[in-house]
Amino acid sequence: MTVQVELPCPKCKSTKMKFERPEIRETDVITCAACGHNLGTMASIREKMNKAYQQLNRAGAKRKLQ
Repeated sequence: MTVQVELPCPKCKSTKMKFERPEIRETDVITCAACGHNLGTMASIREKMNKAYQQLNRAGAKRKLQ
């Protein structure tokens, strides 16, 4: 299964990103193609996204219990 995520730049809100190579590695630095802002490594971005997803799931579970 492939999941696509639109990742907005925190500085300019563009969703166009630059990657170091076609096959992204965990250590690759992701940069905004519009403003050049460094978003961090793929691993750090993935970790932040997973934490946000877990928080959404917990909030949804709490609402179902009410």
